[in-house]
Amino acid sequence: MNFNWIDKRPFYQWVLLILLIALCLRLPNIGRDSLWLDESISYLASQLPVQQIFNNSVQSSHPPMYYFFLKLWGTAVPDSDSTLRGLGVLWSLLLIPLIAQFSKDLFRNKKLALLTALLVAISPFHILYSHELRMYTQVMFFVTLGTWAYWQARHSSDWRWWLLFGIGFGTAVYTHLFANLALFAVNLHALLETDRRKIFPTVFGISVGLAILFLPWGLSIFAESEQELGSLRPLNQEYFRNPIKPLTSIAFLLFGISSSFAISGTAFFIALSFILILLLEVRRLHQEGVPSGVKLILLQIGFVLGVPLVVYTIRPFFLPERTMAAASPALLLLLTWVVTRNKSPLPYLTAVSALLMFVSTASYHFGDPLKPPYQEATTYVVDSLQANDLVLHTSDGSYLPALRYAELPNHLLLAGDPDPRKPIEVYELVGGDVVAAEEVLDRNGRLWVIVALEHSLEWQQAQSDFFAAQFRLLESQNIGGIDIFLYEDAGN
Repeated sequence: MNFNWIDKRPFYQWVLLILLIALCLRLPNIGRDSLWLDESISYLASQLPVQQIFNNSVQSSHPPMYYFFLKLWGTAVPDSDSTLRGLGVLWSLLLIPLIAQFSKDLFRNKKLALLTALLVAISPFHILYSHELRMYTQVMFFVTLGTWAYWQARHSSDWRWWLLFGIGFGTAVYTHLFANLALFAVNLHALLETDRRKIFPTVFGISVGLAILFLPWGLSIFAESEQELGSLRPLNQEYFRNPIKPLTSIAFLLFGISSSFAISGTAFFIALSFILILLLEVRRLHQEGVPSGVKLILLQIGFVLGVPLVVYTIRPFFLPERTMAAASPALLLLLTWVVTRNKSPLPYLTAVSALLMFVSTASYHFGDPLKPPYQEATTYVVDSLQANDLVLHTSDGSYLPALRYAELPNHLLLAGDPDPRKPIEVYELVGGDVVAAEEVLDRNGRLWVIVALEHSLEWQQAQSDFFAAQFRLLESQNIGGIDIFLYEDAGN
């Protein structure tokens, strides 16, 4: 097919058009879903003083840079879910011209660069996580920025590219732990692709400097891992090895999440086909010589996706696909590059992938909310609250969002969770209060019990049954899967 008409307009005009498309796909439904557990941690962490953010007082498993940016963003915009999530949209939009330029420099092909930018614009994964009050679009932007700066520095003697490389990856590794894997991939690429400029010592030296800067926070996380509770504690619940997780991870990073079996099944089939055919292509290409740019993106995909998945295979642990978000831009770059492969089904798979992305994005926008309606549940309790009422949550899955949405008197979290997400001190730091069931029995006032079954399901159900046996039920509501029970005075 002839695409020469693309050359009739300047490159930046096409990028601006793609940015407009991306904006139109990201603004709708930005505030549709309530904040959930992890997003509430982001919000509450951003409300702390800067020193407590950088001391990791909330014992997050992620570095503090996102919380710091969110704090700055929160001072400039109104305090609403939509405006706060605008930070994720901002990083997602900034990624589009960046990856367009990176792709253009990498492949020296304007049309491929615009295709890469378009795939990011319509990607359901990128749209979904631009609506998430978490660090995933931020880490994707800064990993891409650092990688692009490295690529430019390889072909230039300008020290400013090395400075940008350090800034990009320095911010990335202080945003998400897995950004270190992307940085390691760049070091390996520099080592394998030695040339007369001998760039590996420079890349390695900058990386060592970033490691030294990262060391204080890394030591604090290591110290937490020695505690019974903390960011890196072993999870009490069992996680079983999913043998197809590598495929589901790639499918998720390309096509996002969908409640439609047809979309999910098609995404899985395309991911499987893409991997199998790509392996054959790389084997054939190896005989001809793999281009340096393709080696770079393959290494980043291999480390950011491969290392966590290998560890997962050896010792299963909780590994949500979103934590490997730093691999998504490289995957889309690879998906763009395969369009150039002649006598291969890969270009057709790319076209089908783009179509499926658009369908999955439409499914997200026109489908039901993906997260429990914690704001609606909290509002219901607030509107029905009487003086001296107690509000008790059996899970921080509902408690932390409630702390974001309302300042309630006598607002409590039940102690004793066998798989707690945070130490008691963290809940108290963000304005919460943790009590034992026995203390609740001694307090006066009607008792509200909120049950959101996110984790420790059997324990939560047992606590709910315990209070049901102790008090007389006045009313009950189920709001989007969140059970709300109102009991007679706790002191009776």
